[in-house]
Amino acid sequence: MKISLHHESVIKERRGNTSVTYDKGSTWSVTRYLTDSGWSNTGKDRKPDPICGSFVHPSVAKWDRARELLDRIQLGDRIEIRKVRREIIWDDYSCIEEKLVNYVTVNGRDFAFTGDPMDIPSVLEFLKEESGFRHTVFFAEKGRVLLDPEATSHLLKSLMAMLMADSPLLNKDERGLPDITLYDDPLIAYSHAYYTFDDEGVKTERKELVGNGQVLNYLGTLYTGAPGNGRGMYPKPDFFNAVLKPGDWKLRELMEESKNALMVLGATQSEIVKKSIRIRPRRVIQLGGGEILVREIAIPFSELSTLDAITSDTRLVYLDEDHGAVAPFVRMTARLLI
Repeated sequence: MKISLHHESVIKERRGNTSVTYDKGSTWSVTRYLTDSGWSNTGKDRKPDPICGSFVHPSVAKWDRARELLDRIQLGDRIEIRKVRREIIWDDYSCIEEKLVNYVTVNGRDFAFTGDPMDIPSVLEFLKEESGFRHTVFFAEKGRVLLDPEATSHLLKSLMAMLMADSPLLNKDERGLPDITLYDDPLIAYSHAYYTFDDEGVKTERKELVGNGQVLNYLGTLYTGAPGNGRGMYPKPDFFNAVLKPGDWKLRELMEESKNALMVLGATQSEIVKKSIRIRPRRVIQLGGGEILVREIAIPFSELSTLDAITSDTRLVYLDEDHGAVAPFVRMTARLLI
């Protein structure tokens, strides 16, 4: 099997008081074989089942006008319109996927989506939104928090890391998970992490990993089992878009029922440290009060079950260049690291 990836980009970015528009491109390809011990440089090749199919996203029709569109768009810090072409080839068969992915950076915040570049101005406005809260001093070791969709997405990212088929941290007999339903969905057409087949040539599909608090499936590959999530030159399990099933709560109702709780607005990174999920927030405010200086939000695995409210409102979130999420607001108990 040979897999190749080709990027062509038109980029507009701020340099001092001026803006510069330029082109960039990159290509890589690798031939590998699936053996009894995994992917190798040599061996006997075989097609996956179900086999992938070719797909061209409608946004590709706008590629010839990419530079013209950038000239019409008000600049943030950096805007990139990227044409992505992926191809997997066997001796007698191939799959090709093409799409336009738009990357926007404003004030250190990143977002990306697959689709029409003319939607970039709406993203610019969203990233520029600012709210003014007064700073206050707050000390607490533990309390109720509301995570906004971006912060929730970082929680989901950590849960995904626990559901890798080659090294699962959660088993199917797990107790103590909240009553949530969690999916990996590569087929969200407007997400930048939209893929119709993975890097093993397996046709992608929405995969339910946790259903009503029960672990049902894992992120896997042709070699590890639970295929459909092979990513990389020599594929390993990984997710595309983490999706948390919405609940019944309205945000205003949830805020009214959570007096004195802390609202976590955004997140810059997350990691798993000693059986605890650590989220570094952009901002934290106390409902009815002001902004709180919090370095990290810590959620021990044993306290995941405190998640007791999920809103019906969700939002697409950019996690990094390879991963996205669709997440609501949630309420749970967390430990605050000042």
